[in-house]
Amino acid sequence: MRLSRHAILAPVPGRDQVLLVQPLTGQAALLEPESARALEGLASGTTLPADLPVDTLREAGFVVDSDEEDRAFVAAARAEWQVEAARTPTQLVVVPSFGCNLACTYCYQELFDPAAAGLVSPEAIDAFFAYVDSHHAGESPRPYITLFGGEPLRDTPAHHDRILRYLEGARARGMEVAVVTNGHDLPAFLPVLSSGPVKEVQVTLDGPAALHDRRRPHAGGAGTFDRIVAGIDGLVAAKIPVNLRVVADRENLPALPELAEFAAGRGWLDLPSSRFKTQIGRNYELFGCASRQEKGALFDRVELWARYVELSEAHPVLRRFHQPRFHGIGHLADTGELPAPNFDACPAAKKEWAFGPDGGVFGCTATVGHPEHRLGSFFPEVSRDEAAIARWQGRSTLSIPACDGCALGPVCGGGCGAIAWREHGTPIAPDCRPVPALYGLGARHYGLGA
Repeated sequence: MRLSRHAILAPVPGRDQVLLVQPLTGQAALLEPESARALEGLASGTTLPADLPVDTLREAGFVVDSDEEDRAFVAAARAEWQVEAARTPTQLVVVPSFGCNLACTYCYQELFDPAAAGLVSPEAIDAFFAYVDSHHAGESPRPYITLFGGEPLRDTPAHHDRILRYLEGARARGMEVAVVTNGHDLPAFLPVLSSGPVKEVQVTLDGPAALHDRRRPHAGGAGTFDRIVAGIDGLVAAKIPVNLRVVADRENLPALPELAEFAAGRGWLDLPSSRFKTQIGRNYELFGCASRQEKGALFDRVELWARYVELSEAHPVLRRFHQPRFHGIGHLADTGELPAPNFDACPAAKKEWAFGPDGGVFGCTATVGHPEHRLGSFFPEVSRDEAAIARWQGRSTLSIPACDGCALGPVCGGGCGAIAWREHGTPIAPDCRPVPALYGLGARHYGLGA
């Protein structure tokens, strides 16, 4: 008898406990450190303490007698993952233009060709929907469209025309539309967005006014905070779901409690999660470091969430503002169950596609506009690089050699293919995630067992 190869032991920082997780069976338990060490030593004959009954350990899948048992757990978990993947709608990311009216200090797209900033033509929009009808019409559940950029919502007659075309095309096909916007010109688009079919609008605030305005100024140099807040208030009044995003690094994370207090004061945190939610995105290098991005200000994942846990303990308003996932520990705390295993964290060319304003087809939001990641065209002619598409579609922990046998694979999912490409020159490589450390932080943050 030994500990399962996929069982994960995660020390809980600040507590004399270890979280034991078996992601393949969805089981978790808190142990004393001595019990965790006994489990690790099982294969060499260590005796289990009385508080670890063998029958319970076997039933949960924490311990096994053979590699065959581990393989059976993996096979069952893969089947569950495939069912969950089939239930996930495809996201079709559309970039009307890579042009933008802001000059954010950390914009990864500044590295792209500035000549690509032109606005999509009406003919290209018609071609996009023809492509959707040809390649995605039969999908169930229905795909949804995400308007991305650059900045899709710019208050010009041409931009209004294009956004209306996308909304009308989606409505005609029974598809919803999400919008990712910097929010500067959002009030001008509230009437058309209110008519639907809008799934949600994602808007970014990076902190209280002075800090946000320093990081995300208008291209002309003026502040943007007040206009964005007015746009969010307009979305709330129109009952359009809001996804408020913060791009976090060492510069602005300490000010997050002040932003949370501001959001509470606006009444945003009193709304149900169906109408207002948040996300905290780590500021990092995707394809390179932006010219005004301080590399020393960037967190790694563990640093970011360790600091967030400390901040939320000192400032309880953060628990109302944002509840991190910690690779499923948030779901466990909320529902009593771990989420299904995930053998593929990269949706590119599977559950996500992206379409540039010049007619280019790409795999995802991270790669759209990057010439080395172009997978084909939808305009002026349809073409697909099937070999490149197959490479992305085949990417998972089951195909990445470095993931073979890794205990963390069903949680990490191989990470981001675009980051793997940056680091290794191919998407068929891992973007490893610090799962045990994040599990431990999640157990502390949510007070599991306390």
